Amino acid sequence: MGFDESGHVLGTKVTFATERRTSMNKIDLGPQGFLYPMPMTLIGADLASDPSFMAAAWVIRCQPDPPRLVACMGKAHATNAGIREHGQLSVCLPSVDQVEVTDWCGLKSANRGIDKAAPFTVFRGSLDHAPMIAECPLCLECRVHQTVDLGSHELFIADIVGTWTEERFLTADGKPDVEKLRPFVLTMPDNRYWALGEHIADAWSVGRAYGERNV
Repeated sequence: MGFDESGHVLGTKVTFATERRTSMNKIDLGPQGFLYPMPMTLIGADLASDPSFMAAAWVIRCQPDPPRLVACMGKAHATNAGIREHGQLSVCLPSVDQVEVTDWCGLKSANRGIDKAAPFTVFRGSLDHAPMIAECPLCLECRVHQTVDLGSHELFIADIVGTWTEERFLTADGKPDVEKLRPFVLTMPDNRYWALGEHIADAWSVGRAYGERNV
């Protein structure tokens, strides 16, 4: 009796759960997949002369303590150069009311002389080079912890040093209220913006009922 490199008997067929799943009318769309949906943000940085803001959705929290996030942007953007120079950035969360100006920031380039801070009221927190947008309901000021070169893109891993909002966007116990913030998200490759839907359950809670019924 012979065995293969995985220790299975030669000549036998081993069926895994993944094999069963692929028989359920699943199709492979190739490697250009995306996580659905992606939070739409405006990333701020100081350029040589003025602050500027770039529309970006490849942003996510990555660590709780110290609190960190990651943002991935193409190297050619002027915003990247500003972040590299100063080691600081902001991540501002626009509301659905700002969808047009957010998309405009994605269509225009500061490398071509466009003043992308002009539509906004700019303010700053404790960092000198993390410009934030007063009109956005929530902004994070960040200090770069590490930059990862991905070839055409750069991954900025950044420490969150401040979270700026207003009382009107908070819950009764002082937490950001997503219904008041009214953020929007991006889907790709259809390239469309969406408002958030309804609250369906509480995290780290609703699964307990499933466990009681099935485990």
